Amino acid sequence: MTETDRLDYFLFPHMTLSANSLEKLCVFLPRLDILEILSRATIPEWARDRIYGHAVLSGDKLLSRISDCLQGYRDFANVRGGPGGMLGYLKQALEDIDEPRYRIQEELRGKIPHAKDDQELEIVQAALFLEMARELDEKELEIESGYDRLNVIEQEFRDILGIEEEDTEQVGPDLSEALFHDENSLLYMLGKRIESWLRMLSSGPVVNPPVFVAAFPEVVEQVLDTIRTELERSGKEFFTALYRLGPLPRSQGLSRTLPDTPGLSEIASSCRHGLDDFLRSAARNEETEEKRNALNTTFEELCARCGTPEDAKATLLVTVVKNIPVAAIPGLPSLPLGAAAESWPPIFLSCVAGQ
Repeated sequence: MTETDRLDYFLFPHMTLSANSLEKLCVFLPRLDILEILSRATIPEWARDRIYGHAVLSGDKLLSRISDCLQGYRDFANVRGGPGGMLGYLKQALEDIDEPRYRIQEELRGKIPHAKDDQELEIVQAALFLEMARELDEKELEIESGYDRLNVIEQEFRDILGIEEEDTEQVGPDLSEALFHDENSLLYMLGKRIESWLRMLSSGPVVNPPVFVAAFPEVVEQVLDTIRTELERSGKEFFTALYRLGPLPRSQGLSRTLPDTPGLSEIASSCRHGLDDFLRSAARNEETEEKRNALNTTFEELCARCGTPEDAKATLLVTVVKNIPVAAIPGLPSLPLGAAAESWPPIFLSCVAGQ
């Protein structure tokens, strides 16, 4: 398969994820691209041959101006404070209908340069928003990592003391429940994230047929609602096909150990090739049942070889919007696609727990 024949799997609409989340995706995805604007994507060492940064902007002057803008927002948010940090302040500025959308520019005394035209202004706005969202997400993921470490330490103490889960109440109140990070912060201003992310992708180089990989099912729900609303306004039909694939193994550390585990690497490779093949058939309205069954059988074999327990398995949801091209998603920025993707439909992937 040549570079122009492959599918481009994009993390959508986030620009960073925890190492655990990336591991789960890398088990079955052929590859994964992460959008880059100012900063390089944070890619774990073990995933260097599986995850890649996708730079969407070039030109030192534009990047320097966006960087200056971002620093100006940081400085201003540090002074003003308020909920959501600088992303929260930008939300207020964008939604303020009584004053110019970017009155913050005046308050920063010219630190934010004016764009030369409306298109560049949209690019600058989208870049600023996504960079702020990325910084917010990275801070939230640091908190999540801390929770994970605390839970590991807690479990180590339970193992040392021989305390089972059902014995916790009898031992006393000092043993805490497991800590879980609130993922709602990663969905903050989701609609704006989606719009800005697509705006930035549209500013970059031509891409192959894209597949949008969402870390949360809510992302797919949001973008489908947008498409549905826009189609209904124009009196057009909204039609999707939903496919359930799996079971998927969700064992922590699996992606790192696959290359060194005899047999597992070959099965995982079959899963990835099978997913590629299945998505091409689904996009072209070809018969998919046989390919889906074959892929599910391979997933089951992978789970069995990994010893994945039933409660650790997941399902991959594939949603294909059948009656519109991905190059012109209603209500969202258009995308630059190569000739091979002219009739390619919007395809969204997301994982859910259970089967």
